[in-house]
Amino acid sequence: MKLSWPILAGLIILLFLFLWTLYGVYMSRSVSEARYEVSEILENEVEIRAYPEEIWATTVAENQNDAFSPLFRYISGDNARGEKIEMTAPVVTPTPQPSGTESTQGEKIEMTAPVVTTNTEKGQFMAFIMPERFDINSIPKPSSNSVKIELVEPRKLATIRFSGYVNQENYKKNLELLNKTLENRGISTKGEPLLMQYNDPLTPPFLRRNEIAVQVNQ
Repeated sequence: MKLSWPILAGLIILLFLFLWTLYGVYMSRSVSEARYEVSEILENEVEIRAYPEEIWATTVAENQNDAFSPLFRYISGDNARGEKIEMTAPVVTPTPQPSGTESTQGEKIEMTAPVVTTNTEKGQFMAFIMPERFDINSIPKPSSNSVKIELVEPRKLATIRFSGYVNQENYKKNLELLNKTLENRGISTKGEPLLMQYNDPLTPPFLRRNEIAVQVNQ
């Protein structure tokens, strides 16, 4: 039986959505995540988490794209180690690896979710959380002066999770909900909120994991 064009188009769209969903699930499970322990779950699914010591590769730029590029080059091999290391998992990046000789030299570091961003007076701050197999002495030194390695002390964060693509509306809505929940519980915070995104740009919006986190006083 010959299918009509509307039915055929519908089947093609359903197949595309199915494959897109499979891609999103696969990519989400392929990236290791920063370790933490949930100590308490509050109203509105706000979680109080204890994070261990972490190593961050950080940079500050005028916008997210300019901040992302040097960090991506760093984990792709733009570092001073100058050696190839076999990985137990593939290198996972949100965008295709840039071409050129610089990205093929040095050690490739697997990316750990989430990518952390926040705004500062100097511009857009962004950090990639390094895999746990590194410590402050073994982490490769960045070749670029714009990338800094920071040791982040153990801390307690309050987080709220939401899906979809991040925009000003859903960010503001969830930040207000997070702050209101903590205020009702009498929990004080310090520092600026962090936006943590766990997925690559091609992950479907309904599978995306975004979190806003604020540090709480111990």
